[in-house]
Amino acid sequence: MWMLIGELMRARTREYLASSSLSPEEMPGLRPPATPAQLEKLEALAGQPLDPDYRKFLSLTDGLDGFQHSMPLLGCRDWEDAERKGLASMFCDIVLETGPLAEAALPEETRVAPVYVNADGTVGVLMLHHGDDALERFWWSGEGDNMFFHTFCDLVTYITDGSYSPRHLAGDA
Repeated sequence: MWMLIGELMRARTREYLASSSLSPEEMPGLRPPATPAQLEKLEALAGQPLDPDYRKFLSLTDGLDGFQHSMPLLGCRDWEDAERKGLASMFCDIVLETGPLAEAALPEETRVAPVYVNADGTVGVLMLHHGDDALERFWWSGEGDNMFFHTFCDLVTYITDGSYSPRHLAGDA
């Protein structure tokens, strides 16, 4: 996991430094690790077991600032921020209203929890739990995209270098 985090930080730092308008809000940054108690609290809040790779990530760095532009990959502490919590909950509600689980070939009893939401609430990633190991655990949705990733590592690999090919819903680019 450390190697994957390192690759992600290198990619985000290069993008940040190449930007014409360097902004502190977009600066990539690691955070102190989440504690076991914080991970248990997040798992209860999410209403599902954390993906093992996501749990390992949070135990190394509790989220990542600058994951995509100005928004972080959410960690345990982000749920204590009322604005981030509200935006993440709103995004989750919108996706569930407009992107039925049946269209995504996911069981109706699938539980969802946001792990990333952009600053205007139009793009995000939801962690999924449906009890079927063959189905994906992460759903990237927004602005016409509906991509599915089996594991958190697959999502980070896609963000870092594009070498993972997610499943797309029919009709999506």
